Amino acid sequence: MRVFEAKNRLGGRAHSFRERETGATIDNCQHVLLGCCDAARGFLDKIGSAERIAFYDQMTLIGAKGESLTIKSSMLPAPLHLLPAILRTRYFTAGEKLELGRVFARIAQTPPENTLSARDYLREIKCPQRLIDLLIDPILASALNETASDASAEYARMVVSKSLMEGRHGYKLGVPDGPLSQLIEVPALRYLSRRGCMVHTSAKIEKLHFRGDMVTSALLSDGKRIRPDYYVCAVPPWSLDEMGFATYAARRLRWRPIVCVHLFYDDPCVDFERSCVVGEPFGWVFNKTSDFGLNFGYIQAVASAAESLNGLDNNDIIELAERAVAKAIPHPHKPALKRAVIYNASRATFSTGDTSDGLRPSTVTPIQNLFLAGDWTDTRWPATIEGAAISGIKAANAILRR
Repeated sequence: MRVFEAKNRLGGRAHSFRERETGATIDNCQHVLLGCCDAARGFLDKIGSAERIAFYDQMTLIGAKGESLTIKSSMLPAPLHLLPAILRTRYFTAGEKLELGRVFARIAQTPPENTLSARDYLREIKCPQRLIDLLIDPILASALNETASDASAEYARMVVSKSLMEGRHGYKLGVPDGPLSQLIEVPALRYLSRRGCMVHTSAKIEKLHFRGDMVTSALLSDGKRIRPDYYVCAVPPWSLDEMGFATYAARRLRWRPIVCVHLFYDDPCVDFERSCVVGEPFGWVFNKTSDFGLNFGYIQAVASAAESLNGLDNNDIIELAERAVAKAIPHPHKPALKRAVIYNASRATFSTGDTSDGLRPSTVTPIQNLFLAGDWTDTRWPATIEGAAISGIKAANAILRR
């Protein structure tokens, strides 16, 4: 087997790079897993890096006035496992707590119509707007990179069910304890090499050549041709289109941005780990100082569903990131900002929308020896590491059947 990667490193959209001024190896953006991501956890276990993911048994949401909700499982069976945490919090009023129980029951009992948006579905099951703002939208933005107004009802229901209702550990947040290169790139390369796979980086495939219903060869950017028996293309749909295999997804899938601001501080002593900051463009902040073994402070602020940041200059974006960090730090100490680096992924994830599944192609194509992989293919999951892992499993199984 041979792997050809256009970039000079593996990992795709989950990669690390060396920041030129601080010299730190940092990630393009914080990637996380939920406890319900079985395929992704199986992939990491197979390549030998599953222990690099720390799963935390509580998740904290911080409201506009500093009120907080700590989501933590109890000994009660699902779907009652989060009930004690919800009853104890002042994040919701007494009436909202009762209403939340009714909403969860309706979500469990009422599948959405195919054409409904998440917003329309939530209105149909009589979910109050304030519960959408306080809980549903932060979860959807984290998992889907979309809010209820843009996400599909089917995927919104799946995310809420799998993370909060179906199992006692589905909500747990898995965070890498170091750079993504050590989680994916290095162990994956080692795993492949030990099994005789040749990995070629900076080796872009420019064109696929077809004869009838077969790929006969692939042309590399250096002019060489390769002629394997089977091809798995794990590239974005626009790259696949350029290679000569057009899909509806390349032309009609919509895409959502994510913006990550890397904040470096003189003072490493900020005593929080991670928080979801509700009502801010930068909805998640992660303290990565100890994870990356640094002697200065390093915090990532992540803005999902980041269309609202379009048109802002860098100073405004950094100011919004710092505002979210200030809400997450549990004391008035404000460390001095040393440097900020902005990473903007304009096509970070596809929009789940109410038509996306009709645009996502199958693993198996009409070309007998061409198979597709990638989180944008038809995995029945949104654009996540879990979806990417599922797509790889489907492609491997399809080749074995063929």
